[in-house]
Amino acid sequence: MEPNILEKEFTTVGARRAVPLPYLSTTIDLFSKIFKSLIILFLLLGLGCASALKFPHTNFEEKDSDWRSFNDLRHTRYVNSYDLNSPIKLLWKKKVGPSYSTPLILQKMIVLGTLDEKIIFLELDSGKKLGSLGLSAPLSLTPTIKDSILYSPRGKDDNLLALNLKTGKSIWKKKLRDLSSSPITAEGALFVGTRRGLFFRLSNLNGEELWQFKAGDFIYSTPSFSGETLYFGSGDGKIYSLDMKTGKSFWSYKTEGSIYSSPCITDKALFLGSADGYFYALDRFSGELLWKYKTEGSIHSSAALSQGSALFGSNDGYLYVLSSDKGELLWKFKTDGPVQSSPLVIGDKVFFGSLDGYFYELNSSSGELVFKYKTGGMIYASPSFSEGKILIPSTNGYLYCFW
Repeated sequence: MEPNILEKEFTTVGARRAVPLPYLSTTIDLFSKIFKSLIILFLLLGLGCASALKFPHTNFEEKDSDWRSFNDLRHTRYVNSYDLNSPIKLLWKKKVGPSYSTPLILQKMIVLGTLDEKIIFLELDSGKKLGSLGLSAPLSLTPTIKDSILYSPRGKDDNLLALNLKTGKSIWKKKLRDLSSSPITAEGALFVGTRRGLFFRLSNLNGEELWQFKAGDFIYSTPSFSGETLYFGSGDGKIYSLDMKTGKSFWSYKTEGSIYSSPCITDKALFLGSADGYFYALDRFSGELLWKYKTEGSIHSSAALSQGSALFGSNDGYLYVLSSDKGELLWKFKTDGPVQSSPLVIGDKVFFGSLDGYFYELNSSSGELVFKYKTGGMIYASPSFSEGKILIPSTNGYLYCFW
């Protein structure tokens, strides 16, 4: 039987008690007895800490307002049904460790991967730390949650972990080597890429490999999905379209640079930026180029789509907004650093971070600055949103919650 991960590896908050140092005897036998007793005591305390972890849910039924992956399967990063306060203001900030990951939100619980080799669990309304899961390597990717199962890169020994959040038990582990893209789940399967250029379809139930596809170089791009078709980019400069059932390639389109960002799609088109500085719009079914737009920097930011507009950042320091049908520039906004954070559009506002350390709120129609907040570090991560709260981590080690 698989051991309980909560019992083995979770560290809970507020459960430890100080243990008084014993009187040091000069006799070796007495010291040995005291030392053995202390070991037993610490083990008991550790088990007590683990069993004290209680998530604030009686169940983990998922809601439409949850943010359970990098974004929805089309990666539109658009929320149109919430009347958000504007300008936003800081609700809380919490020291969690530096992070590049998008925070996940399941009901009132935040799940965040950090570069400190941990997954941190926090309470959404207050930022109170609920616990942490130790990893064997820094986590720069964004995990995903489906049916209360957390699918996450774990580290050097077990590249991919499926963890039942209700029970704390590991369901399966999979050694894939060099995992490099954030996973997504669709149609009972898990899809993920590696630095070796391998793209996998795995069973959600047991991690069994169902098929693999070989691209020409690394896959950092998180795949998007619609109509039984998968889309992602690779370090070989190609954008790929695959049959999700068989892994067969429908088409590929070659850009002039490596692809680090993730595609977003509509019913007819795909949008994606490349390190060649161009932002591309392709026909989703044929891969035919519809238009492309040149920026002055490499594009690592994944785009958002909002009411006929495509929004994305560039390493030239600008956030760009183009018409999605023709690729015409509607407006652009200058920051003081590269923009690798993927924008989030809520109603008529757009939110994103920059490597200048600021978190920005702009009017999505005009590009007018509404609000900016200075963190103590660079912002690579993309924001997430649920129940009126916007989350963004920084490399200074803090997670910020705005509302």
